[in-house]
Parts: sequence; C-alpha cells; structure tokens
Amino acid sequence: MKSKSSSSSKARQRKANRGSIAETNVRGAGQRVAVLVLGDIGRSPRMQYHALSLAKAGHSVDLIGYPGSTPMEGILASPNITIRHLPTPPQPPPSAPRVLFYLFAPLKVVYQLVVLFWTILATIKRPDFILVQNPPAIPTLLVARVCAAITRARLVIDWHNYGYTILGLKLGPDHPVVSLARRQVFEQFFGKSAYAHLCVTDAMASDLRSNWGVSGKLIVLHDKAPRHFRRLDTAEIHKLWTRLLADSQFSQLQLHTSDEAGAVESLLTSRHKDGTVSMRKDRPMLVVSSTSWTADEDFSILLEALALYDEAAIVLKSQGERLRRLVVLITGKGPLRGFYESEIARLQLGSVSIVTAWLSAEDYPLLLGSADLGISLHTSSSGLDLPMKV
Repeated sequence: MKSKSSSSSKARQRKANRGSIAETNVRGAGQRVAVLVLGDIGRSPRMQYHALSLAKAGHSVDLIGYPGSTPMEGILASPNITIRHLPTPPQPPPSAPRVLFYLFAPLKVVYQLVVLFWTILATIKRPDFILVQNPPAIPTLLVARVCAAITRARLVIDWHNYGYTILGLKLGPDHPVVSLARRQVFEQFFGKSAYAHLCVTDAMASDLRSNWGVSGKLIVLHDKAPRHFRRLDTAEIHKLWTRLLADSQFSQLQLHTSDEAGAVESLLTSRHKDGTVSMRKDRPMLVVSSTSWTADEDFSILLEALALYDEAAIVLKSQGERLRRLVVLITGKGPLRGFYESEIARLQLGSVSIVTAWLSAEDYPLLLGSADLGISLHTSSSGLDLPMKV
C-alpha cells in the first residue's frame, strides 16, 4: 500500500510539471537562455510565454525567430528579453511550379544553417540554456544540438508535435522523404539526448519515453490560458466592438450597426442615453475560430455546416420562425488562408456572415471574451499533440 506522504509527493510533482518553464528547468536567477523559434515570433504564443516566464524569473532571454506579426506587449516591454530577428530565407514566388520549391528546399536549409549558427555562436552572448520548439525539426534540432555542444549549454526541446507527421501532410504519406523521416532518424538522433524535454500532452511524453528512448528530464507543460483570457462584461464588449468595427478587416459587419433612438449600437451591444450598456436583443451569435490555415485544419467541415445552417434558416423563415444570425470570425495567418477565402467568397449565405481577420495578441483574448462559441478544427497529425487553438 502506498503511503500518504508518497502520494502527496507525487501529487506535488504532477503539479510542478504543469508550472512554467522557469520553475521546472532553469534554476537560479541570472542565467542566459536562447529561445529559438524557426517561425514568426508573433505567431508563436507558447514560446513567447516561455520567454516571458524566464524573463520574470530574472533570466536574460534572446528570443530568436522571424519577423512578421507583432509580439505580445510583455515581450516588447521586458528589459530581460532581446528579440533577434532572423533574415527570411529566399523563396520562389507562390505561382512558381512545385518542382521549383523542391529545388529551393535544400538551398533554404543551407541558408538557415548558416544564419542560425552565426546568430547563436557569433551574435548573442554564450547561453546557459538553449530552448527550441519542435517542429520544425530541420535544421533546427541539428543547429541546437551542435550549438549546445560548442557553448556547453543545456538543450531543452519543447515538443509541440513530430516534424515527420507535419511533413506527411505537405508531401503525402508515401513520399520518399516522409518515409525516411518516419523512421525518426533525424528527430530522434538530434533530439533524444537533450537535457530536458517539454511536452504538450501526457500521451506525447509517454510516446517519447516508450518509443523514442529519450534521456534527460521529461516534463509535461499543458497549454493553459493566462488570467487575461476571461469573459468580458457588457461594457467591455461594447468598447471592443466599437473599436473593431472601425477596422477595415470588419467592414462587411458595418451592415449590423446602427444608431437609433439615441442608442449607439455596435455588433452585439447598445449604449443608451443614460450611459448604460446592454446586449442587443437582435444581436447575432458570435462564433470564433483560431487557425494557422494549415493542412491539419479542415475548414471545409465548418463551411459545410454553415451552409446547412443557412438552409435551415431559410426553411424556418418560410414557416414564420427564425434562427439567429451568425457572425463567424476566423482569425489567423497561414498558407491556406487564400484558398479558403476564395471558398468563402463562393458561398451565398443570407443568415451567416464569415469574416477572416488577424488580431493582435492583446485583442485576441478580448475577442474570445465576447464570443458565444469557440470552434477548433485542429486534427493532430501525430495523434499525440493537443495545442491550444481557441
């Protein structure tokens, strides 16, 4: 029989495993940490939160990645975080033949190798820890492993998913490169001996332990929304949507606003003459979905469902009844955004308005706090990850 003290000890350990990276891996203040994101820093919330946790714990952080979207205000304001933007690798134009992308791929990897080695070994001060997200695995894990050996830094890998499964979505499961990657040669060789491994789920941690034979600390850090993700009150919703409707991204929703009988109406709310704010009785239902517009999120499912909803609204209207109008806001950036926007443009919906937009890191939690429903269409390519999508 297990003792009570033993059970309590294990409970405390499980709780610690769900804390911040600063609490679980980097002991003592004043350490230097290189946080490597081979992607748009502003679109990497988990790595930004890692950087913030480390900075708040007193560590100096070099946040390395590509420019693009504006990072969180906390990142920009922190005196302990220095953003190191990587130059974007050259790419063929989007309209180029697919074979040209295959030819560019090895050149892109070589370019990234040179830039990453130069940044970590020659640009920043010698790090005590290197924290890298995976995927992408190529060439990030190789660079991180070699740089850690040269600088004697401790390598920490945050396993968001497996790179070979993401590659399978892009190239197809039977592609020779995917078949080679499926054997875990690259990721396992360069990743399994890291000092510590962070995972987004218990299932991934179990798989890394059982099938990959990783050494070092294995820690589960579940995605958890910060405290500023909360339900807004009516006045806050009015303030948010009064501001958002002034943005050209939401121009098609102007049809849903009015100023009648002295009341200032927004998409969801009305502000009356006496200054009080109430939810509109005729307000639409607000549905929000966040996406990276990648192949592991099939938005055709949502579009088909919205078309069915619209058809049902037409039938009920003919019977003297009605369904509430829907406003569906899809926020995010990614490679398939243009494709789905063209699909949305083909739809002729009377009771559903679909808007695609990009919101700042500060406005996104406010948007969620005003929504009636959040939808995630993410399908795990590995069956092991569970990223925070809404």
